[in-house]
Amino acid sequence: MKHLKSKISRVLVLYIVLFSSVVTLILTAIQLRIDYNEGIEVIHQRIKQIKLTNIDSITQSLWTFDTSSINIQLDGLSRINDIIFVKITDENNNLIASSGDINTENTITDSITLHKYYRDQKTLLGRLNIVATKENVYQKLIDTVVVILISQAIKTFLVSLFVLIIFYYLVTRHLERIALHSDKLELTSRPSQLILDRNEPVIFKGDELERVVESINRMSNNIYQTYKGLIENQHILAEREAKFSAIFDSISDAIIFADEQRKIIQTNPAFHTQFGYNHKEIKNQNTSKLYKNPDQYIEQGKKRYNSKSQSELSVYEIEYRRKDGTTFPSETMGGAIKLPDGKSLGFIGIIRDISGRKQAEEEKTRLHKQLQQAQKMEAIGLLTGGIAHDFNNILASILGYSELTRKLVENSDDTKLIEYIERINLAGERARELVAQLLAFSRSAPSDPQPIILAVLVEDVTSLIRPTIPSSIKLIIEIDDNVPSVLMDNTQMHQILMNLCINAKDAMSGTGTLTIKLSYDTDVDTICHSCNSVIKGNYVKLTVEDTGTGIRPGILDSIFEPFLTTKDIGKGTGMGLPVVHGILHKHDSHILVETELNAGSRFHLLIPPMIEDNISSSTEKPPAKIPRDDGKGKHLLVVDDEESVAMFLQDFLQTYDYKITSTTSSKQAIDLFKQSTSDFDLIITDQTMPEMTGIEMIEIIFQINPDIPVILCSGYSEQVNEKGALELGCSKYLSKPVNNQVLITAIHEILVDK
Repeated sequence: MKHLKSKISRVLVLYIVLFSSVVTLILTAIQLRIDYNEGIEVIHQRIKQIKLTNIDSITQSLWTFDTSSINIQLDGLSRINDIIFVKITDENNNLIASSGDINTENTITDSITLHKYYRDQKTLLGRLNIVATKENVYQKLIDTVVVILISQAIKTFLVSLFVLIIFYYLVTRHLERIALHSDKLELTSRPSQLILDRNEPVIFKGDELERVVESINRMSNNIYQTYKGLIENQHILAEREAKFSAIFDSISDAIIFADEQRKIIQTNPAFHTQFGYNHKEIKNQNTSKLYKNPDQYIEQGKKRYNSKSQSELSVYEIEYRRKDGTTFPSETMGGAIKLPDGKSLGFIGIIRDISGRKQAEEEKTRLHKQLQQAQKMEAIGLLTGGIAHDFNNILASILGYSELTRKLVENSDDTKLIEYIERINLAGERARELVAQLLAFSRSAPSDPQPIILAVLVEDVTSLIRPTIPSSIKLIIEIDDNVPSVLMDNTQMHQILMNLCINAKDAMSGTGTLTIKLSYDTDVDTICHSCNSVIKGNYVKLTVEDTGTGIRPGILDSIFEPFLTTKDIGKGTGMGLPVVHGILHKHDSHILVETELNAGSRFHLLIPPMIEDNISSSTEKPPAKIPRDDGKGKHLLVVDDEESVAMFLQDFLQTYDYKITSTTSSKQAIDLFKQSTSDFDLIITDQTMPEMTGIEMIEIIFQINPDIPVILCSGYSEQVNEKGALELGCSKYLSKPVNNQVLITAIHEILVDK
């Protein structure tokens, strides 16, 4: 039969048989126990019946010792059903009579005492022993078991067969249909609805099978929808993973994923480029090997990289170490990675190398500092230039009138008066030198750049300073071969080297070593200490080094400012290094400073070399002898906004028989010149005046008479220098305060040429 082939049917039958067998055995055992007890009870009832019906007759026969009667009664007892043996014994257990035979061990034995009352006395006659067999009980039990087992087997078979048929009709065939439907299900296609072929009565509608079918249909549809969603999510995930990988691999910042023990799990290509490790070298390594400072690893672990860290990433700056041992500053964004439920997946670090930005910030700071320094030095230069201009006008009057006074009293016998005048002149000359230094610092002093062999200049300067240096100070000169020439003002270069040597000598307090070095440095790449400009290229380097006290860090950035001095009062003006600064930068040169407290200082002058060596020798012309009478009849126009200067020039030039017209107004000077154009032989004018500058006035005068000789005098001006004045058409350009001899000589040369 088809339904017998079903495994579940066979198992069901097996369980039914087993269950029925167990139940049958239990019930049979109970029934056998009951039947056994009933059989034993029947035997006891028979023995009891013997006691009630036969004991009196047997006792009487034994009392009369009627042997035949006793035997007849015993034979009757042994024929009773289940009684197999009876016997009578006396009080000493001696056999009196017996009947039957004991042929089995399954027996029940009972003993009855036989008494006789005679004359009210109880006399023991003997004992009646009855042996009953249980074989009949057992046989009956066996017959009962056989009947029960056979009937139960037949019943179990019929029930099982019925159950198989019913189960197949109601369940198995539908389960096979469900199995066949399930085998045909595919994840890639929408499932068809499972419908069972059921013709059962209405009472089976909505039963478990229908609920199973509904559940299977619903489950198969859910599985299909889930699979469809899974495929879509897989595509989305693959797309996202591809995008993530593209972004992850293309990000220029190094990215590190680490587990909860801070061991590296994954890195991007930028990490390998930035740190120098490949993936195999760094995987499963602790991130501590990337930190420059081990303490930072511990500190960041406490702040960000631990199980209690928040999932919000924070940005911080820290330094890392590459594989080759070099370090770099970084801007790192890092923290814990957590799921929405709070479960930690590890840590992430996004590392950006900010070396370039740091350099840019440093460069910005340097440029800002350079701008501040330039603005400060420019402001100081303007201030000192202005002071120099005003001071020049004062000095012109002081020196001029003191010289006039000296001439007036040169034949006097009053020696004290002459001495006082000489002291006035000496103080004026010292003031003139200070003004020259102020002008040099403000880069307003005139200069005459020419090719210079610095080795020769060093020898000249050292020959001058050697006698002034104590013998306890050792002077060392180191000059390299093949040092190119430079284009500098020779006098100003002497002044620079003299200033540095004097400062070095004063810094050593009488003992130490003063070293002057000259070399040619190629590929210089540094920053000027005084102007903060970047210096690159080839430079001639002149170094002045001492073993003195060094420069305190607090004033190192201010050493090129005027009037700043560390020397005792009266021993320094504070203009030495400012003059060096002004002259060097006027000639596109720079200065570097190295110093260490109580170890000394080194000043390196970096001067651009001349590409072509074209040194021409020049000879200084001796000053011309001042004529005393060639001014007679010559009319000079003197213009200076300082009345004292104008009055002095008028008085001074009149001593040389010149006719002088003086004014303190440039506009008035133009009006005077217009009124008497042919009367003036020469104009002497100041440059810096309030109404109109000397240059502006000269341009107007040249429009009136382009042939009029002009001497332009200036103590400080950003608008004109000697070259500009000569190009404008001026005959001479003199720096204030003008030396009287230089002025007279210039006037003489112009008028003679005219």
